[in-house]
Amino acid sequence: MPQARCGTLTVRNGSTETQKPDWRHGEGHVNKCEEIAAAYRAVTVAGAWYGPAIGEMLAKITPEMAVTKPVGATHTIAQLLQHLLLWNERIRKTSESCPMPKWEAEKEWAEAAIPWKELVERWNKSRDLLEERMRNFAEADLGKQTPGRTYPYEFMLNGIVQHTIWHGGQIAMVRSMVKRKT
Repeated sequence: MPQARCGTLTVRNGSTETQKPDWRHGEGHVNKCEEIAAAYRAVTVAGAWYGPAIGEMLAKITPEMAVTKPVGATHTIAQLLQHLLLWNERIRKTSESCPMPKWEAEKEWAEAAIPWKELVERWNKSRDLLEERMRNFAEADLGKQTPGRTYPYEFMLNGIVQHTIWHGGQIAMVRSMVKRKT
């Protein structure tokens, strides 16, 4: 696949002009699906602008840390990761023949716990498959309604990136609380 190249953008600051990459225009077209997949990869593997990605944090979490619920926390790290796994799979499998299931708050955190090593392996596999689905999603279909929801696929795919950032922050916070405790 050819490398997408960007044009340039002239940025003026007083009397100084600087040429910067302009990813909005240029010879190569980076489609929205690639952009969403790249953002998802950054927050789950490496390259997040705000700090460690989830995968980087998971490498530093022991099974004991994963199941410890600190005072004041609502969930353990394992529960948060299992929740992310659940949503990865829901989104990855959503299609015309498999609508997104109805959201039921009381069932959201009620699944049986998955052992930590298996959970991390399943999350990594699910993460890879979801990223692949994002990359291969037809850009022309981003505006179509997500089956089982009232919003388009683009909203859903960007939403899982945001959802992952939110819970990644919770994982980081619980990890810091557990580390202080031990």
